[in-house]
Amino acid sequence: MQSANSHQATSHGLGFKAADSVSNFSVQYPRHLATGAILFEPGEQRRLYRVESGAICHYMRPADGEHEIIEFAFAGDIIGLGHSPTHVSTAKAMVESNVSVITDADLDRALQNDNKLFFKLADAGEREFDYFRNRSLEGDLLPPLERVANYLLAISSIEISEGRVATIIADDFSSGFVADQLQISVDTLTTVLLSLQRSGFVDVSDLGLRILDVPGLEKLAATA
Repeated sequence: MQSANSHQATSHGLGFKAADSVSNFSVQYPRHLATGAILFEPGEQRRLYRVESGAICHYMRPADGEHEIIEFAFAGDIIGLGHSPTHVSTAKAMVESNVSVITDADLDRALQNDNKLFFKLADAGEREFDYFRNRSLEGDLLPPLERVANYLLAISSIEISEGRVATIIADDFSSGFVADQLQISVDTLTTVLLSLQRSGFVDVSDLGLRILDVPGLEKLAATA
């Protein structure tokens, strides 16, 4: 993220010049946010936003402990990056703000002109991995099926962030290491994977475990 000092402030002190890589985006679906209003939060369908004016606080909201600040976004900044179809973080207006929705094509164009944005996207993928992994490791709060579904989604997210095919997971998921990570027995893990395979969620190929139904796994994980 660009720091507040790297932006050119206007005479009002709250507006900032947009970055060159996004300054020529067309404004789509403009949205006004009052101070303290939520732009998005975990579980909502992912949308990409450009901040048009004001300031947005972007943070993670863990089950316990203080909020973890990810960034402060100002005019010209893109917010809502990630690979999961739903948000895993929260964005809230610090002052009265205006945002607009941008398209994937807009993002692709901006990525070609902004190396920092590329690294922000990679960081977003790592946050998603940590989010889904932590959900999968909530001990007895989650049944084994939900734990495995969350873990598969976490691995899929990190595969995307590292430029690999998201639906193919090369790790040996029948191993004791994965079972230990999920706090279940190897037999339970094997049973869950067979159940997921019979239900058409996953399959086993020479390349590894293949995810066949990402939306289905997301529904399973959402029941947690």
